Amino acid sequence: MNTPDKELIDRVIAGQATKKEAREVVEWFSDTTEGQAYLSELINSDAHLLDLEGVDESSLPPMLSQKILAEINRQIRQKEIRHLIFRVAAILIPFVMIAGLTFYTNSRLDLFGTSGYSEIYIPKGEKTRILFQDGSQAFLNADTKIRYPEKFGLTERKIQLEGEAYFKIATNSNRPFIVQINDTKVKVLGTSFNVKAYKNDKNLNIVLDKGKISFITPRNSYNLHPGQQAVYNTESGQCSIYSLDKSTEASLWVNNITQFKDTPLPEVLKALNRKFNVEFRLNDPNAYKYTYTLTTESNSLKEIIKELEKITPVRFQIQNDNVVIVTTN
Repeated sequence: MNTPDKELIDRVIAGQATKKEAREVVEWFSDTTEGQAYLSELINSDAHLLDLEGVDESSLPPMLSQKILAEINRQIRQKEIRHLIFRVAAILIPFVMIAGLTFYTNSRLDLFGTSGYSEIYIPKGEKTRILFQDGSQAFLNADTKIRYPEKFGLTERKIQLEGEAYFKIATNSNRPFIVQINDTKVKVLGTSFNVKAYKNDKNLNIVLDKGKISFITPRNSYNLHPGQQAVYNTESGQCSIYSLDKSTEASLWVNNITQFKDTPLPEVLKALNRKFNVEFRLNDPNAYKYTYTLTTESNSLKEIIKELEKITPVRFQIQNDNVVIVTTN
């Protein structure tokens, strides 16, 4: 399919083209990667107008005919579409309806944010990377669950996280990327950051490498800058912000590097349980008093245990998929 020139696209969007020309441009929007990208950019460039607060409905143009609304409803599989949204959409994206043609929503964008969801769980002992439709990436650590829409909405890109992930977010000032973590969320425009939010952990940790993010809790909102860490106590609702010497250390796991810094033994065992999917059995509760500082690129449980045994008198005995912990004094 030939790429239409900009002049033709502009005429079609302005409603000044013939039906044949409009059909060609709509098919290009719908059937080609280049056309989908072009359309997505057009929508992005207008998305900042979608601020419904203070909108005078009487100033908006008439609604689309019920027949056309029904056709859109069928094609994008909407069960309920609010009339006001359609009225605003009629202003923002007139190119959706061209010369009586109905444009099929492309694979990159769900105009109303109601598409289906996908859910991925990364079991213990594994990790993976996923690429979202907008070009953003998420590196998922072991024992992590993520839920995301098959198509991002017009006004935001929202996913849900339980566990640990490192994000590299594609910049889009009109459509923020939102990571929902229970009753808190991280709002992003384009940046790189690490989130650690396992289900049974007392603290939720966010470390920002690049860009700027907002961490929003039920009580407050906190703006983080590069090199800062937010530690949120999920029980008390208290949040503290710290400046770090090396913010990238929070995401060393992405490159298969294991690091502990004055880490209590229970937290060490929890991290190793997720990384290697092994269970630890403690014979001496006194071992919990020890802390560990260690950085290693090894992906061998045996080798990491040897390094840990050099630090404290705690000893580890591997028995199949279990590790027995004892102390020598």
